[in-house]
Amino acid sequence: MASGGSYVCVDGSAIVGTFYFALGDEPNYHRIDGGSWLNDRPYGVVHRITSAPGTRGVASFCLAWCFAQCGNIRIDKTLIKNGYRVCGTIYLENGDERIAFQKEQEN
Repeated sequence: MASGGSYVCVDGSAIVGTFYFALGDEPNYHRIDGGSWLNDRPYGVVHRITSAPGTRGVASFCLAWCFAQCGNIRIDKTLIKNGYRVCGTIYLENGDERIAFQKEQEN
């Protein structure tokens, strides 16, 4: 929260989702094994998308909002249905592995 990257998604007056979004470099994404990123252009990073129980489409809405901010998003958890492509495996600071995804704006 201190970095200013925490967002909420609201429906009327109800909070239906939360997520983290930031533009810029993500150190955990420097090393990628078993593949490569789609491009080396500046990108946004999305982390920790959650939605309220019983809601539908909240994560897709949040991902679409993030993509509209810069057109090049990297994330380590997502759904293929949102147009993200598997790029390889990245490693968190604690050594945990995550499958990495990226979506870029089509020209």
